[in-house]
Amino acid sequence: MKYDICLNNKKYVVEIDGNKGRLLKKDLIEEKDDLDLDLPDFDFGTSHEKADRITAALPGTVLAIYVQPGQTVSKGQTLLVLESMKMENAVTSPINGIIGEVAVSVGSYVKKDQTLLFVNTAE
Repeated sequence: MKYDICLNNKKYVVEIDGNKGRLLKKDLIEEKDDLDLDLPDFDFGTSHEKADRITAALPGTVLAIYVQPGQTVSKGQTLLVLESMKMENAVTSPINGIIGEVAVSVGSYVKKDQTLLFVNTAE
């Protein structure tokens, strides 16, 4: 997707693809009150369903990983199991998508909010 970003009187046109971004164009903006930028519509009420970064809700140890990069997953499918406070917690996919990077391994200790893996939206 392409986005127009205005920052410090400069307009940047950037393209975001999965977890990568690149600058396409940079322009100086003249001072005027009514900037006409091509802004995407964001639905902040459902942003969690479009998230592709899965993080640990609690600190704990990774007991099992059921997916690998490139694998297609469904919303609600168990991706991995995290043991926290002597309880096993299934971490599920919030979207239908494709597994990107798996950032942890079985047996590793994770902190709260640490990235576990990435799920990219299936298109």
